[in-house]
Amino acid sequence: MTKSPAISVVIATRDRPAQLARLLHCVKDQDFSNFECIVVDDASSDQTLHLYEELWRELDARFILLRQESGAKGPSFSRNKGIRAALAPFVAFCDDDDMWTRRDHLSCALDALIAHGADFFFANMRTSRNGEVLGADFYGRIRHILTRTILSDGVFEVAPKERAAAMQHIFIHCNSMVVSRHLLHSAGLYWEKLFMAEDRDFALRLLDRAKRVVYRDEVVADYDRTAIAGLCKSYTEDEIRSFVILAMLHAETQMNDTQLLAVARGYRAWMLYELAQSARQEGRQAEARELALQSVLLRPTLAALKQLLSLRLYRAPRLAEGRAR
Repeated sequence: MTKSPAISVVIATRDRPAQLARLLHCVKDQDFSNFECIVVDDASSDQTLHLYEELWRELDARFILLRQESGAKGPSFSRNKGIRAALAPFVAFCDDDDMWTRRDHLSCALDALIAHGADFFFANMRTSRNGEVLGADFYGRIRHILTRTILSDGVFEVAPKERAAAMQHIFIHCNSMVVSRHLLHSAGLYWEKLFMAEDRDFALRLLDRAKRVVYRDEVVADYDRTAIAGLCKSYTEDEIRSFVILAMLHAETQMNDTQLLAVARGYRAWMLYELAQSARQEGRQAEARELALQSVLLRPTLAALKQLLSLRLYRAPRLAEGRAR
């Protein structure tokens, strides 16, 4: 590369060479050429590395491969490694099994960030599974929140109040994000102890510190849910809820915005409520009561209060029976 890149694209990958090849060709096909693409491989197999050799013959010097030689560290570690290696003032992300659907994604993102003095850009996406489109409008149900303040054609400012309101409904996914490198480091990068829900934690912390957030109301990426279904089979539902609780706890310790803090606590309360339901169904009544109480203390919703009350009433007959004896 003869000049400093304007955007660094960071991609974490592990043993998905076919999907990675599809994504890298999407990146190569962008109508904007002043980028570097940093691919961080998380200890893939020798067979995958051999396929990389063939793939990289189709690419150019803008595409850089960094390897974790042994012992997979997870996507958070890989993304952080890519961020630390990035040279550009702005960093874009995409998961290796997803792809960009518009050739102007990077150019429009850079134009919007510079023109409006923003440090956080994201755009709409679609979702798919096994090649079939599931949803063509990922942020459609919160469009009324994201598009209140127009800045230019198709680009809107998302003010602090709207950021929290949006996150109450859906989390901002990294596939369409382009963020200033300074903001990424200021937010503390990805938390490497998490193997699920790390994107939720990081999105909250980024929004908490962002000076100006802009949104493009155009579908620019495809979020493939196929791998998510497989990943969820690797963990129980309670384990997934526990990951979300950890992610929200971590975000809460790092944030200052009271509205975003309320969002994180709300999600944590919801997960505690779900864990209490699960414990009750499995007959772990004492644990269910403790989880239900934690949920109520965090966010005293009517459903949580009803749950706690029903658990306390469930306990009363057993106490009465003990006294009678």
